[in-house]
Amino acid sequence: MPAKGRYFLNEGEEGLGRDALYEKYRLTSQHGPLLLTLLLVAVVACVALIAIAFSVGEPSQQPAVLGTAFLTLAVFVALYVLVYIECLGRRGLWASALLTWACLVALGYVLVFDSCRKAACAWEQVPFFLFVIFVAYTLLPFSMRGAVAVGVVSSVSHLLVLGVLTEAFSSPSVRVGLQLLANAIVFLCGNLSGAFHKHQMQDAARDLFTYTAKCIQIRRKLRIEKRQQENLLLSVLPAHISMGMKLTIIERLKECGDRRHMPDNNFHSLYVKRHQNVSILYADIVGFTRLASDCSPKELVVMLNELFGKFDQIAKANECMRIKILGDCYYCVSGLPVSLPTHARNCVKMGLDMCEAIKQVREATGVDISMRVGVHSGNVLCGVIGLRKWQYDVWSHDVSLANRMEAAGVPGRVHITEATLSHLDKAYEVEDGHGQQRDPYLKEMNIRTYLVIDPRSQQPPAPSQHLPKPKGDATLKMRASLRMTRYLESWGAARPFAHLNHRESVSSSHAPAAPPGPRQRCIPQGAVGGRLG
Repeated sequence: MPAKGRYFLNEGEEGLGRDALYEKYRLTSQHGPLLLTLLLVAVVACVALIAIAFSVGEPSQQPAVLGTAFLTLAVFVALYVLVYIECLGRRGLWASALLTWACLVALGYVLVFDSCRKAACAWEQVPFFLFVIFVAYTLLPFSMRGAVAVGVVSSVSHLLVLGVLTEAFSSPSVRVGLQLLANAIVFLCGNLSGAFHKHQMQDAARDLFTYTAKCIQIRRKLRIEKRQQENLLLSVLPAHISMGMKLTIIERLKECGDRRHMPDNNFHSLYVKRHQNVSILYADIVGFTRLASDCSPKELVVMLNELFGKFDQIAKANECMRIKILGDCYYCVSGLPVSLPTHARNCVKMGLDMCEAIKQVREATGVDISMRVGVHSGNVLCGVIGLRKWQYDVWSHDVSLANRMEAAGVPGRVHITEATLSHLDKAYEVEDGHGQQRDPYLKEMNIRTYLVIDPRSQQPPAPSQHLPKPKGDATLKMRASLRMTRYLESWGAARPFAHLNHRESVSSSHAPAAPPGPRQRCIPQGAVGGRLG
């Protein structure tokens, strides 16, 4: 640890002076005092020179003095402008500070010589040079060592110059030595006071910078965490629901000043709203249960993430909102929260795109899977229920009917009701779906169904990207899940919570994962809007 005196004369910036941010902060904070000093010196110098010019009484010397005054004013105005627009770097500020100090000292000597012509005095201009010393320590952008050097030079030069002048012009009876000693003590006190003030100001500036940097860092961290919380909330709830709940909670927090008496529940309002003319889509992966029984847990999670990530991209492209995932069943709605006249076309287009995506997977990997899609249009109640684990859902008889349409559908086809067909405005060709033959509920309710004809099926098939199958049934069974996982990873679906910079490692196990069971996909028959089987 350095000695105390050594530390006092140090820059006080060993830890932070090397930091470019602190250096920039220090230089910026010194612009104001330097501007004030330049303005003060310019005004004082011009006033002093003009006063001297008119006090001389010789008209021939007045133009020269006035010219000098205006030249000095022009120089300081130029320096003032340069400092004001921050064109000067660290060396430029040092040069400006040295020039300002030199002008102040020169002005002091002008006043000293002007006064000594009349009568020499050892106390001549001591207050002015004391002012110069304080300016060097407090206003000019010197380091501690630079300020001490400038203060010592100002003091010693004044003592030497005034000692020579008083010896030359004063009477022998005057004790010049004692008077100069008194001046030296005054200058010493001025230097010590200025150095102490500068040291305190450096510590205060250093502490202020550290505190401000911590505050900015905390604010940035809070802003990032707030954005992450909002993104996490938006991944669970739609924007219009989450904003309404946030405003309600904020209002209740303002009303309840004492947190100790706040109720446990988060809100009292029921965030449920009725929407008309929406389309509901249910989609189920046919053959996925058998494939999942041959996958490890890690492969199953990766496979589901890539598949549903792709479906989320398709949903976004077709203006559909995913409600939830029930096992390997994908459940979304179009027409929420803003009503859309093309809600039926959006859902049908999304169903066709999902079937096409699964078809590409089947052709590329040789895995026997397909997509069964059911769509129905009607009215729903949507919102959030519960106090602890918020979950956005939709409920109505039409939701249950859409679920039935998926269960009675045909693999690789989009199964729609007559209500959905009436909203398509002949945008797609359809054929009779015979849904009543495959589901007793549809037969009981006498609901006529249709199968949408994909326009792409009438186009010539694209070149096949089928991967070569390995030889042997055992090898094919063992490698099917791996080949599908590798193909799905080529889609590049977003990882869960990737926008939150959160990594979660999925532990892999060699034991095969159990396929999605009834608890994941099935909801009792009376629960409207749930998965019916």
